[in-house]
Amino acid sequence: MVEKRVHLSSIPLTTRVLTSGRGSSPVLLLHGSPDSAAEWTRVMNALDGAHSCFAPDLPGLGASEEPPNSFDYSRAALNVFLDDLVTALEIREPLVLVVHDIGGVMGIPWAAEHLDRIRGVVITNSVVFERFPWFGVARVWARKDPLGRAQANLRMRLVGAGEGLLFRRVFGRISPELPPADLERMTREFAMNPKAKTSTLRLFRQMVPSAFFDGVDSMVARIVATVPTRIIWGRGDPYIPERYSKAFAGAHVTMLEHAGHWVPISSANEVAAAIRALT
Repeated sequence: MVEKRVHLSSIPLTTRVLTSGRGSSPVLLLHGSPDSAAEWTRVMNALDGAHSCFAPDLPGLGASEEPPNSFDYSRAALNVFLDDLVTALEIREPLVLVVHDIGGVMGIPWAAEHLDRIRGVVITNSVVFERFPWFGVARVWARKDPLGRAQANLRMRLVGAGEGLLFRRVFGRISPELPPADLERMTREFAMNPKAKTSTLRLFRQMVPSAFFDGVDSMVARIVATVPTRIIWGRGDPYIPERYSKAFAGAHVTMLEHAGHWVPISSANEVAAAIRALT
């Protein structure tokens, strides 16, 4: 596993990318929230160097810089991020796109616009649905009115209280599939990271309003009809319940018992197997 910094001049933004393998089939892995590129470490290790893997920290998360105010987290801005990232990484062959959680929010619209650059897609527990009824904390984080912003900012500050003690307790209870080391890492990278919390608020204020997902259902259908697509879904997800795994007509769906939301961490071998099946 190699860590490198990549500068995207058109945003501008510098972010961390974890890379592994030397195989000819490139794999781009987009992580969830509150997490970083490190969520893919087990999957990359399970692939055992057979594929060229690239796991970036998404804008403002993990070890990425916080993007400038001109970067508004719109679908257009996120497409620019991925366009520039793929160019900077010199990925020239069709790639396998693997997404989890907000990685799907960012990656699926990009893939739908670049199907000639996509070899296959693996989707794990991601919000890629029109009119998705967001869970409570997402709706709080998304508020744009002055009072709502103040409440969201306060909640974010509380997340880091006691060196992340509240986050560690609450998030650990909600996500029992997380090993202690990953819970500690998320506490450090998110709960104790003001940049990541600010960037998360910026993202949620943009993506929670339903208009952000206009047309996404047809994008997903077009992807599934055009390139091999595998759905690896964990049961017991408190954020995106298993019924959403049925929304990918024509895709190969694998349900994982007790995997929960954090499938790349709890079920890395199964995700790696889905990637291998597409290459």
